[in-house]
Amino acid sequence: MKAMHTDMAPRAEQLDAASKALLPVMRHFLNAYLHPETLGWRTGFATATGTWGEARGLAIANAVQTFLSAVLLNRPVPLRYNDPLDVDARKHLTTDEVELLALIAAMRADKTGHARTIIARLTGGSVKAAVVRTGLSLATILDPTAAQPARTKRPVLRAVT
Repeated sequence: MKAMHTDMAPRAEQLDAASKALLPVMRHFLNAYLHPETLGWRTGFATATGTWGEARGLAIANAVQTFLSAVLLNRPVPLRYNDPLDVDARKHLTTDEVELLALIAAMRADKTGHARTIIARLTGGSVKAAVVRTGLSLATILDPTAAQPARTKRPVLRAVT
């Protein structure tokens, strides 16, 4: 995520590409958790597969819903989010949406201290293991090359005569 001034209303176009793609999926899952009658989980999975393809999209959608579930279970109050189906509201971000996306961005960039600070704000003061574990899982799926160690060149098999 790009840095924003505190007096500036956060807007979706200020996000990096990964956060911008993740935002509507998160919003649909939040809708599903907080208002189950919307069946937002269906739209969340559909949005993810439309963005990243079937195999990767389903994995990302599953990681998003698992991460949000962990945050919601370890948070004293519900998350504030904008309705993903409201055309006017989808351009803006709530402070909770900014925090969630900043957390995933910090985890993707391996900024541990910053990530811990955000988790503490999201969960009311403590760093919960479930939030860390599910957030890292999502960050890894979003940026799979960052979590894998560099491969060493494999030895070549040769016949010696």
